[in-house]
Amino acid sequence: MLRNYLVTALRNLGRNWLYGAISILGLAVAFTAALLIGQFVRNEFTYDHWLPGYQQVYKITDVLDQPGQPPDASDITQTAIAGQLKAVFPGVASIARVMPDGPALRHRPADAPVVDPGFAWADPDVFKVLPLPALAGDLSTALQQPNTVVLTRSAARHYFGRDLPIGDTLEVSVSPPGQPGQTTPPIPVRHPMRVTAVIEDLPSNTNLTTEIFASGRSAYSTLNQWDIAPPRLGNIATYTFVRLKPGATAGELQHALDIAGQPEDKLFASFSNGARYSFHAVGLGEAHLTPLGLTARGAKPTGSRAVAYALAGVGALIVLVAAINFVTLLTARAARRGVEVGVRKATGAQHGDLMVQFVGEALIQTAIAAVIALALAAMLLGPFSAFTQRGLTLDFIHDPLLLPGILGVALLVGLAAAVYPALVLSSFRPALVLKGGVVQTSGSALARQALVVVQFAVLVGLIVTTVTIYRQTQYALARSMGGADSGKIITITAPCDNAFAAEVRKLPGVAGSACSSFNALNTPNTKNITSVQIGVRQVSFDLAPVDYGFFELYGVKPLAGRLFSPSHGEDGVFGDLKVMADPKSTAMPSVIINKTAARTLGFSDARAAVGRKMLWARGGPPGAPPKPLPSEIVGVVPDAPVTVRAAVDPLFYFVVPKRLNVVSIKLTGQDMPGTVRSIVATWKRTGNGQPIQETFLSQFRLTQYLDIIIQGVTIAICSGLAVLIACLGLFALSAYTTERRTKEIGVRKVMGADTVQVVLLLLWQFTIPVLAAVAVAMPVGFVAMDWWLHGFAYHVGLSAWTFVLAALAGVVIAWATVSYQSFVVARAKPAGALRYE
Repeated sequence: MLRNYLVTALRNLGRNWLYGAISILGLAVAFTAALLIGQFVRNEFTYDHWLPGYQQVYKITDVLDQPGQPPDASDITQTAIAGQLKAVFPGVASIARVMPDGPALRHRPADAPVVDPGFAWADPDVFKVLPLPALAGDLSTALQQPNTVVLTRSAARHYFGRDLPIGDTLEVSVSPPGQPGQTTPPIPVRHPMRVTAVIEDLPSNTNLTTEIFASGRSAYSTLNQWDIAPPRLGNIATYTFVRLKPGATAGELQHALDIAGQPEDKLFASFSNGARYSFHAVGLGEAHLTPLGLTARGAKPTGSRAVAYALAGVGALIVLVAAINFVTLLTARAARRGVEVGVRKATGAQHGDLMVQFVGEALIQTAIAAVIALALAAMLLGPFSAFTQRGLTLDFIHDPLLLPGILGVALLVGLAAAVYPALVLSSFRPALVLKGGVVQTSGSALARQALVVVQFAVLVGLIVTTVTIYRQTQYALARSMGGADSGKIITITAPCDNAFAAEVRKLPGVAGSACSSFNALNTPNTKNITSVQIGVRQVSFDLAPVDYGFFELYGVKPLAGRLFSPSHGEDGVFGDLKVMADPKSTAMPSVIINKTAARTLGFSDARAAVGRKMLWARGGPPGAPPKPLPSEIVGVVPDAPVTVRAAVDPLFYFVVPKRLNVVSIKLTGQDMPGTVRSIVATWKRTGNGQPIQETFLSQFRLTQYLDIIIQGVTIAICSGLAVLIACLGLFALSAYTTERRTKEIGVRKVMGADTVQVVLLLLWQFTIPVLAAVAVAMPVGFVAMDWWLHGFAYHVGLSAWTFVLAALAGVVIAWATVSYQSFVVARAKPAGALRYE
């Protein structure tokens, strides 16, 4: 019997090869998209789950709570919290800090020094907290001694040309601490560090980015220097990881963090305006999906549960569209099999027998589609993995649940899509179908119309989603510092009081340059705050030191007042470092505040802030208490958010020409590769011994919004696939429908209807469900996109033209799909049409 079922199914598929191919192709494309998206979503939810005992490991986050402002969370913490926590919580099995840093590295004296973004100082217990897989060496003791280093396999190959350079040395160039009153940067000192262990390369689904773990016990390490320096509020530079003892809970850890970070402690004292730091524990397995504001330079961008769920939903919608095609085409062909059903029933076949046959036929097609989808997914996984910057794999051997899961989903989809067509086919009455003629299935026709409505509602919704995400992405990039010109701006980490900053302005292809701090560039890896008072209002502000010409270079125009200028002597009083160090001096520079700062200070109109005085404490000699002194507000500039996800902090700019460490260079756009080479040559020529660290600002912003870009492009591709699948189904359905109405069209033409009228009649038939789909998709799309946009502090509005565009696109897609079939049938001669059937 099973053999008969299989033969019948294959013969039926051969007779209706076009419809069968369309159904199978639609399902295969949908399964492929769902499989790729499923692997991406699975990867997002399993970050760092590969580490043994990850459930007992927590990352400590540092939260700055400021009155009247949202909390500012960071996954880099104050260096002292590790010692404080260990002292008050016996449930700590081990605790370790990882401090990213950028010293120059080289293996041999002849090698060119490089700055490796994967370098970090680490506590010796780091591998007890994070048991990374070792290739050679004993990780439990690898960093116990000073001047030792542990590398990944890739880092070992890069610096030593082999996998296991145990005992060899890596030279680290570190600048010693500056002395009080020193105005020139100290000369870096080279230190050899011995390789004691090599670990495997880290997988992509980890938030760890360190490839070179250097012992924090080295006397010259930044971690050690901060440990031995006098305690200072705000030393935020380390990742802090904690492994708990068996039985210890996250609640107990959080309670211990509350005690360790008490504001009464001299390390974590409150600010004068009531702002204070607090500390929180985030499970290592949850850290990737816990968005934070401040991160270490070079850290991976965090993920988003909302994005992951949204992509999973899009994958499900693609499968739904394909399943609707499958159901629609099977029910449309049901009438063609009426005689077959009648004969089978007349010869004794029961309803259950027919259900088994038709469900089996559908499952055969689904199985074929699943096999094709596996092949397509295997081919496309590499490019998709590269695009999403994830190490996605289809490893059926080491992941035994993967293949059964895929087959299980395909089986469920096949069964769900096959049940209704099987019910329709098996319900024909033998007495009616054996009389001849075409069986009318008005119920299934209504169901097909409803399914087309659902299909195009999904399609229109995806178009709305794609356009909205694209607009928000462009808005985010434009709101950042540099805006549309960020692709022409290079930032270089370098002192601004040397020859390089002056010489680079003379290069052809360079439109200009300016110096600033990292704070002024609104990068999410730095923060320097102080208390500001105006009248009785006292709030925390971010400080952003800059040089003259900074705003002009970035195209920032004041909302009120003026920008800094050398012609205004009060702007540059900090140009003389002796003034800043003199405890008797009361000289304070003019300041420019951002729009949020003006609003925070109580000025609803930016112009009202200009000319007002604000009190803030400048730095002084070591041990001297800060002196709140007045500065005049001379201008208000627009907000330049660090990220559109979080509200901008109140911020003020002031000029400090000799203490800046970032050179921003704006290119003209002509021969940009040649200009970059000239900049590098100038760096080497001006005597900078350290390697150049250059970054295009646009590349940094793209990395910052990588998750939105991935989401937008993925949904755009899925929208294209949904259009393809919908077009395939609608084409087949239109071919079937116009075939069924051949005689009707012949009669209409005999009665005087011309070709245009017949085409419009057929087009209108398919336009009705599309318009119904638009009516369904519009309110749902509005609510969904409004919810998504409100996840951003700064976002575009939902424009009416987006929905109009999506509606027109849906109608045009439907017309373009069915117009050919309609035109062919409308041009047919009436005599041939009247002889049909």
